[in-house]
Amino acid sequence: MPSSATARRVSTTAAFLVLAAGLGACGDDAGTSVEGSGSATTTAATGGHDGHAGSGHGGSDTTATGGDAHAMTRLGETTAGDRKVELDVSAPVTFAVSEGERFVRHAPRKGENAHVMLVLTDAQSGDRLPDASITLRIVDAAGKVVASGPQYPMTGLGMGIHYGDNVAIPKAGKYVAQLVIGPPRIGRHSDVVDRWNETVRASIPFTWKGSAR
Repeated sequence: MPSSATARRVSTTAAFLVLAAGLGACGDDAGTSVEGSGSATTTAATGGHDGHAGSGHGGSDTTATGGDAHAMTRLGETTAGDRKVELDVSAPVTFAVSEGERFVRHAPRKGENAHVMLVLTDAQSGDRLPDASITLRIVDAAGKVVASGPQYPMTGLGMGIHYGDNVAIPKAGKYVAQLVIGPPRIGRHSDVVDRWNETVRASIPFTWKGSAR
């Protein structure tokens, strides 16, 4: 995972480039704790972000077109104040991260067996929120952190704006995704200028079956 400040904070314009691009982001620590649903659903699609299924406007499972077919599994969702976040997972993918004037490709590393996707939306309207900061920790049933780090804003054909990274989840079992979600840095019209301005915490318990497929 890149450590440079550039890879962790980028412009809104770059976040919209349809290059299946991940643009670095990081969260801070203050906020409100909430618990989410850990129910999982699976959708098969032809296409989407690097070939996974698209998550519909507001996050319901839909079918996207184009590319190779991969399964995307919905692991859970929760509402944190005025934001909703959904946790999806697919097989690990190669994506590109903006670093200055260039995009750097990130192939899955040894041991990484899942690509985490977080869909962040306004809880009221379902509109997706770009240019936020999300930090993820995955904790096992014993309280051990098995994966952690800032999630990259990214997009892909049929998938739309979301946040994610490749991670290693060591074995099947019960886990909790712990999230710190910072305010989106995108400009706002007057009707939403007072929304999404606090950093919030969220937890999504989920069951990992040992594979994203």
